[in-house]
Amino acid sequence: MNGNNSTDSNDIYVFAYSWTPQFCYGEDYPGCDTPEEYWETHFTIHGVWPQYASGGYPADCDSEAFDPNVPLEIGWDTMTNYWPDVKYTETDPDYDSFWEHEWTKHGTCTGLSQYDYFGAGINLIKSFGTPASVTNSVGGSVEADSLRKDFGGASYGILRCDGGQYLSGIYTCWTNVNGIPTTQIECPTDVQGEDTCTSTDVQITAL
Repeated sequence: MNGNNSTDSNDIYVFAYSWTPQFCYGEDYPGCDTPEEYWETHFTIHGVWPQYASGGYPADCDSEAFDPNVPLEIGWDTMTNYWPDVKYTETDPDYDSFWEHEWTKHGTCTGLSQYDYFGAGINLIKSFGTPASVTNSVGGSVEADSLRKDFGGASYGILRCDGGQYLSGIYTCWTNVNGIPTTQIECPTDVQGEDTCTSTDVQITAL
Protein backbone atom coordinates (compact mmCIF):
# COMPACT_ATOMS: atom_id res chain seq x y z
CA MET A 1 0.00 0.00 0.00
CA ASN A 2 1.60 3.23 -1.17
CA GLY A 3 1.05 6.43 0.77
CA ASN A 4 0.98 10.07 -0.23
CA ASN A 5 0.17 13.32 1.49
CA SER A 6 -2.95 14.13 -0.50
CA THR A 7 -5.74 15.83 1.42
CA ASP A 8 -8.46 14.24 -0.73
CA SER A 9 -11.08 12.44 1.34
CA ASN A 10 -10.42 8.76 1.82
CA ASP A 11 -13.09 6.40 0.51
CA ILE A 12 -12.72 3.58 3.05
CA TYR A 13 -10.74 2.40 6.06
CA VAL A 14 -8.35 -0.43 6.75
CA PHE A 15 -8.66 -1.65 10.31
CA ALA A 16 -5.45 -3.39 11.31
CA TYR A 17 -5.57 -5.94 14.12
CA SER A 18 -2.39 -7.00 15.92
CA TRP A 19 -1.66 -10.35 17.58
CA THR A 20 0.44 -9.21 20.53
CA PRO A 21 1.84 -12.66 21.49
CA GLN A 22 3.53 -12.93 18.10
CA PHE A 23 4.78 -9.33 18.28
CA CYS A 24 6.31 -10.19 21.64
CA TYR A 25 7.86 -13.47 20.51
CA GLY A 26 11.60 -13.38 21.12
CA GLU A 27 11.42 -9.79 22.39
CA ASP A 28 12.13 -8.45 25.85
CA TYR A 29 9.78 -5.48 25.88
CA PRO A 30 8.32 -4.39 29.25
CA GLY A 31 4.74 -5.02 28.14
CA CYS A 32 5.63 -8.52 26.99
CA ASP A 33 7.11 -9.33 30.38
CA THR A 34 3.95 -8.20 32.20
CA PRO A 35 1.14 -8.63 29.65
CA GLU A 36 -2.52 -7.86 30.15
CA GLU A 37 -4.66 -11.00 30.37
CA TYR A 38 -6.75 -9.72 27.44
CA TRP A 39 -3.76 -9.85 25.08
CA GLU A 40 -3.28 -13.56 25.65
CA THR A 41 -6.47 -14.48 23.78
CA HIS A 42 -7.59 -11.36 21.87
CA PHE A 43 -6.40 -9.13 19.07
CA THR A 44 -5.35 -5.61 19.90
CA ILE A 45 -5.32 -2.58 17.59
CA HIS A 46 -2.50 -1.73 15.25
CA GLY A 47 -4.27 1.10 13.48
CA VAL A 48 -7.27 2.66 11.77
CA TRP A 49 -6.00 3.71 8.36
CA PRO A 50 -7.83 5.82 5.77
CA GLN A 51 -7.55 4.22 2.36
CA TYR A 52 -8.54 4.94 -1.24
CA ALA A 53 -10.82 2.29 -2.73
CA SER A 54 -8.92 2.75 -6.00
CA GLY A 55 -5.62 1.95 -4.26
CA GLY A 56 -3.13 3.69 -2.01
CA TYR A 57 -3.80 5.86 0.99
CA PRO A 58 -3.33 9.42 2.26
CA ALA A 59 -0.81 10.17 4.99
CA ASP A 60 0.36 13.10 7.12
CA CYS A 61 -2.48 15.30 5.93
CA ASP A 62 -2.14 18.22 8.32
CA SER A 63 -0.01 19.48 11.16
CA GLU A 64 -2.43 19.09 14.09
CA ALA A 65 -0.24 17.88 16.94
CA PHE A 66 -1.15 14.83 18.97
CA ASP A 67 -2.91 15.73 22.22
CA PRO A 68 -1.69 13.52 25.08
CA ASN A 69 -4.83 14.35 27.05
CA VAL A 70 -7.09 12.49 24.61
CA PRO A 71 -6.11 8.96 25.78
CA LEU A 72 -6.87 10.13 29.32
CA GLU A 73 -10.29 11.37 28.21
CA ILE A 74 -11.06 8.05 26.52
CA GLY A 75 -9.66 6.17 29.51
CA TRP A 76 -6.02 5.24 30.01
CA ASP A 77 -6.85 1.65 30.95
CA THR A 78 -9.06 1.33 27.87
CA MET A 79 -6.36 2.61 25.54
CA THR A 80 -3.55 0.53 27.03
CA ASN A 81 -5.69 -2.61 27.00
CA TYR A 82 -7.05 -2.38 23.45
CA TRP A 83 -4.39 -0.25 21.72
CA PRO A 84 -1.18 -1.01 23.65
CA ASP A 85 2.47 -0.29 23.00
CA VAL A 86 4.34 -3.12 24.68
CA LYS A 87 7.70 -1.49 23.98
CA TYR A 88 7.23 0.74 27.02
CA THR A 89 5.98 0.54 30.58
CA GLU A 90 2.75 2.45 31.12
CA THR A 91 4.59 5.00 33.27
CA ASP A 92 7.20 5.74 30.59
CA PRO A 93 6.74 9.28 29.22
CA ASP A 94 7.20 7.88 25.69
CA TYR A 95 4.36 5.37 26.06
CA ASP A 96 2.01 7.42 23.90
CA SER A 97 4.51 7.73 21.02
CA PHE A 98 2.72 4.92 19.15
CA TRP A 99 -0.61 6.76 19.39
CA GLU A 100 1.11 9.96 18.32
CA HIS A 101 2.47 8.18 15.24
CA GLU A 102 -0.93 6.73 14.33
CA TRP A 103 -2.62 10.11 14.72
CA THR A 104 0.03 12.04 12.79
CA LYS A 105 0.28 9.62 9.87
CA HIS A 106 -3.29 8.35 9.63
CA GLY A 107 -5.66 10.20 11.94
CA THR A 108 -4.94 13.60 10.41
CA CYS A 109 -6.41 12.30 7.14
CA THR A 110 -9.77 11.28 8.58
CA GLY A 111 -11.43 14.61 9.30
CA LEU A 112 -12.19 13.31 12.79
CA SER A 113 -11.26 14.81 16.12
CA GLN A 114 -8.57 12.91 17.96
CA TYR A 115 -11.13 11.71 20.50
CA ASP A 116 -13.39 10.35 17.73
CA TYR A 117 -10.48 8.83 15.80
CA PHE A 118 -9.15 6.79 18.68
CA GLY A 119 -12.69 6.06 19.86
CA ALA A 120 -13.53 4.61 16.44
CA GLY A 121 -10.71 2.10 16.80
CA ILE A 122 -11.81 1.14 20.29
CA ASN A 123 -15.40 0.67 19.11
CA LEU A 124 -14.29 -1.60 16.25
CA ILE A 125 -12.13 -3.87 18.40
CA LYS A 126 -14.89 -4.15 20.99
CA SER A 127 -17.58 -4.92 18.43
CA PHE A 128 -15.64 -6.95 15.85
CA GLY A 129 -12.76 -8.35 17.86
CA THR A 130 -11.42 -11.88 18.03
CA PRO A 131 -13.18 -14.95 16.63
CA ALA A 132 -13.42 -18.08 18.76
CA SER A 133 -11.24 -19.91 16.23
CA VAL A 134 -8.31 -17.78 17.40
CA THR A 135 -9.13 -17.59 21.10
CA ASN A 136 -9.58 -21.37 21.26
CA SER A 137 -6.39 -22.12 19.30
CA VAL A 138 -3.79 -20.15 21.27
CA GLY A 139 -0.60 -22.20 21.37
CA GLY A 140 -1.84 -24.29 18.46
CA SER A 141 -2.96 -23.70 14.90
CA VAL A 142 -6.02 -22.89 12.81
CA GLU A 143 -6.66 -23.50 9.12
CA ALA A 144 -5.82 -20.28 7.27
CA ASP A 145 -8.82 -20.38 4.93
CA SER A 146 -11.13 -21.06 7.86
CA LEU A 147 -9.76 -17.99 9.65
CA ARG A 148 -10.25 -15.88 6.53
CA LYS A 149 -13.88 -17.03 6.41
CA ASP A 150 -14.33 -15.94 10.03
CA PHE A 151 -13.69 -12.41 8.78
CA GLY A 152 -15.89 -12.74 5.70
CA GLY A 153 -13.68 -14.55 3.22
CA ALA A 154 -10.32 -14.27 1.49
CA SER A 155 -11.00 -10.76 0.16
CA TYR A 156 -12.36 -9.54 3.51
CA GLY A 157 -9.96 -10.96 6.10
CA ILE A 158 -6.38 -10.28 5.00
CA LEU A 159 -4.08 -12.40 7.14
CA ARG A 160 -0.65 -11.20 8.21
CA CYS A 161 1.93 -13.80 9.17
CA ASP A 162 5.58 -13.79 10.15
CA GLY A 163 7.46 -16.35 8.11
CA GLY A 164 4.27 -17.11 6.21
CA GLN A 165 2.98 -19.16 9.14
CA TYR A 166 2.84 -17.30 12.48
CA LEU A 167 -0.18 -15.04 12.76
CA SER A 168 0.79 -11.42 13.49
CA GLY A 169 -2.38 -9.59 12.53
CA ILE A 170 -5.40 -9.15 10.27
CA TYR A 171 -6.49 -6.38 7.90
CA THR A 172 -10.19 -5.73 7.36
CA CYS A 173 -11.81 -2.95 5.32
CA TRP A 174 -14.70 -0.67 6.21
CA THR A 175 -16.97 1.94 4.70
CA ASN A 176 -16.36 5.56 5.59
CA VAL A 177 -19.59 7.25 6.75
CA ASN A 178 -18.94 10.83 7.80
CA GLY A 179 -15.42 9.84 8.79
CA ILE A 180 -16.48 6.82 10.85
CA PRO A 181 -15.66 3.21 9.82
CA THR A 182 -19.11 1.65 9.79
CA THR A 183 -19.66 -1.50 7.71
CA GLN A 184 -17.13 -4.15 6.73
CA ILE A 185 -16.59 -4.45 2.98
CA GLU A 186 -14.38 -6.32 0.51
CA CYS A 187 -10.84 -5.00 0.55
CA PRO A 188 -9.30 -3.36 -2.52
CA THR A 189 -6.88 -5.41 -4.58
CA ASP A 190 -3.78 -3.74 -3.17
CA VAL A 191 -4.86 -4.52 0.40
CA GLN A 192 -5.66 -8.12 -0.55
CA GLY A 193 -2.10 -8.34 -1.84
CA GLU A 194 -0.87 -7.67 1.71
CA ASP A 195 -1.88 -11.20 2.82
CA THR A 196 1.36 -12.88 3.91
CA CYS A 197 0.06 -16.17 5.32
CA THR A 198 1.24 -18.75 2.82
CA SER A 199 0.93 -21.80 5.05
CA THR A 200 -2.24 -23.93 5.01
CA ASP A 201 -2.30 -23.81 8.82
CA VAL A 202 -1.64 -20.65 10.78
CA GLN A 203 0.16 -20.89 14.12
CA ILE A 204 -1.36 -18.88 17.00
CA THR A 205 1.55 -17.91 19.26
CA ALA A 206 0.95 -17.91 23.02
CA LEU A 207 2.40 -15.40 25.45
